Amino acid sequence: MKVKLRKWGNSLGLRIPAKIAQSIGLKESSTVEIIQSGESLIIQKKEDIALDELLASIPDDFEYPEDVRDFVESISAGEELI
Repeated sequence: MKVKLRKWGNSLGLRIPAKIAQSIGLKESSTVEIIQSGESLIIQKKEDIALDELLASIPDDFEYPEDVRDFVESISAGEELI
């Protein structure tokens, strides 16, 4: 199926035909990943992950990388909200 690209700000946008969107379950708020493969584009549906699921996926032995550890472990110096 041919689809024309349109200017969208400094980028280009394309419309996904309704039949294709419905057949793979895409909605207006869906997230997709665009992958470049040579001169081709692959558009892949990505499942949204709930915050609880994301937090549950952090391993028990997780340690912050050295370059942010000092920041994360520091005490607040004013009225910051974390």
